[in-house]
Amino acid sequence: MGAISTTSDVLDQALRNAGLEDAFDDRGIAHEDCPGCGAAGGLKLSLARGRVQCGACGSEGPLLAYLREKTEAGEWNHEPFSEAEIIPIEPLLPKTMDLPEPVPTLKAELVEILPAKRPQSVPSEPRPERPRKAKKKWGERLIITLLALVFLLAGLAAAGLSGFANFQAFSAGVSDPVQARVWGWSGVIASVCSFGGFTFFWWHISAKRTGEALRALAFAFAGAGTSIAGTTLFMQNNAQGQLVSWQSAEELRALKQAEISDWSRQLAAIPPETRSIAGLEAYLAGVEAAGRTHQKPYRDAQNELGQARRRADLENKIAGARADLRQAAEAGALTLPAQNLPAWFFALMLELFSSQGTSIALVSLLLLYAAKSHAETGDGEDAESLP
Repeated sequence: MGAISTTSDVLDQALRNAGLEDAFDDRGIAHEDCPGCGAAGGLKLSLARGRVQCGACGSEGPLLAYLREKTEAGEWNHEPFSEAEIIPIEPLLPKTMDLPEPVPTLKAELVEILPAKRPQSVPSEPRPERPRKAKKKWGERLIITLLALVFLLAGLAAAGLSGFANFQAFSAGVSDPVQARVWGWSGVIASVCSFGGFTFFWWHISAKRTGEALRALAFAFAGAGTSIAGTTLFMQNNAQGQLVSWQSAEELRALKQAEISDWSRQLAAIPPETRSIAGLEAYLAGVEAAGRTHQKPYRDAQNELGQARRRADLENKIAGARADLRQAAEAGALTLPAQNLPAWFFALMLELFSSQGTSIALVSLLLLYAAKSHAETGDGEDAESLP
């Protein structure tokens, strides 16, 4: 250590163990390679202050603790110590940071000598982003909206027809007018319950509410069954009415044909040489003017005038009967009941159009625009929970 003599046996022993007893100059200063930053001769050892300090990185610590750590680490070979060989000295804190200075202890001086490397922050794994659903194109949204509106109008039209049929069928079974209207409106309610129940069923199913969906399905089937029965009864009553009208027209046609045949026979009995009514009336007027009404030709002309009038009357009746037959034939062709479309099939299809068309349209619009509204408000969880 040159001219410097120490008064501490512990420090003298530490210097000898570290091999630095002759490294200090007359001022008690020695220089070593910094184990923290590796600066050659950058670490200043001071016996007077009992401290070590690096001029390059600013790390410092107690001299005694440094010597003991150097002894335990062995020869440095002029290379920075590894973490396994010596604990780094803590770097000086910037003066701008107003932190309380910890009270040094012997254990802390022995441990915290060299600058501790800042713990490398373990890069946290990026949080997997929730895959965003692809935004529906405006063209797709427009097409689905238009189709849903078409289905909605068609379903409501079918529901209106079904309600009208139920009203007519149920009201026809009661003779009292007030009760007939009440029972008629019950059929309309059944039609509304049908397509409304199926709409709720598909909405609950899409949201995975099985209990509510089954209850809505039972309600919808009750309304659908009542509506199908009412529409079937209405169609059967109409078909029966058409059949009765057609049969009445057939009977009337047969009667008219019989009358035409009878009138034709009477017309054939009138002599064809019978003069016209106008001619006979003119002849009789002339005879009456001449005052010869007592003669036989006058009486014969009167008889002939009666036959002429009878002939004209028969001809008018035959012409009118034939016109009636022609109209009856045309009406009978139009009112002939259709045999290829059963009433139950028509009622079933009308109920399907009413219930399923309306429910498809309403649920589509609900899913389309309800999901969009949740997405616009930023509530992703709610948007995904929608059906």
